[in-house]
Amino acid sequence: MSRSPTHLPALAMLALAATPAAAGDTRFALMLQNDVVAGNDGGGYSNGIALSAMRSVAPGEDAIPAQWLLAPVAPWLGLGPATLTVSSLNQTMVTPSDLARKIPDPADTPYIGTLWFRAAQVSVRGAIADLLALNLGMVGPASGAKRSQILIHSLTHSERPQGWDSQLPNRALIAVDRYRALRLASGGAGDDRAAADLIVLGGVSVGNLQSSLGGSLLLRYGSGLQRSYPTALRAVSRSADPIMLGRGWFVYGAVHADRVFWNLDVGDAARLRESQVTAVAGLAYGWDDSSLSFSLQSTSPLTTLASRRKSYGSLSYATLWR
Repeated sequence: MSRSPTHLPALAMLALAATPAAAGDTRFALMLQNDVVAGNDGGGYSNGIALSAMRSVAPGEDAIPAQWLLAPVAPWLGLGPATLTVSSLNQTMVTPSDLARKIPDPADTPYIGTLWFRAAQVSVRGAIADLLALNLGMVGPASGAKRSQILIHSLTHSERPQGWDSQLPNRALIAVDRYRALRLASGGAGDDRAAADLIVLGGVSVGNLQSSLGGSLLLRYGSGLQRSYPTALRAVSRSADPIMLGRGWFVYGAVHADRVFWNLDVGDAARLRESQVTAVAGLAYGWDDSSLSFSLQSTSPLTTLASRRKSYGSLSYATLWR
């Protein structure tokens, strides 16, 4: 995921400023993802960036006001009082393996750039957590992905991509995610000593870019696991990493699987796979006012004609707003 270097910061501040003041702790987070970390460039998901404002319950609180954009519909979709809300701007880019071609091989992964605003809410009731998210944005040149990747590649002295003019024309992007998770823990409630838990998660995503049914298994070991449980649902999509809320740490491994029922047409020869499997290994560390997360991710090929898995790294930093 990646953002336009010119208009993205202004859009980010505009969107985040629209979030009304409320109870709870507010954190701002920046996530950077890039495939160069895993030793490759192109051939699928390439890189990205996400800027988020997160509000979570403060010590002694049971709930916070609902996410402003989701408040009218959250109760109708089975969500209880909010435990975590997120407003974020995200940009993603997908590229073929041969960046030197101005007209990409039709059998290769296509150029796809997206830019969207994501409103998400997590409600936790004991061991059960529910996620509702709405994504609104653009696919195509308006995403700014071309300029972003050219800038990133110039900074990293990587090969300049030549085929961005072949990407799909501008289209509106809209999607709704609804997931539920169950936490199985080995430690007691509120236990900050080292312990382990297993999070089982499943749900659906419906939108004009892709509609899918997915499930995840997330195994964590560390401290403060219950306190940071709401952030684990951020791993539903590539747009976020699990983070630590407050002081503590954990290491984790996860497997995500999706069955795709519909997706955006990407060309005559290349077709997106109907099944996607992603493996993740990462760690998160939290201080009183900030946290840092890092993960390595490996996903199955994006298209039916590709055979090589795609790997990339993800780094997230979050800081508490006082």
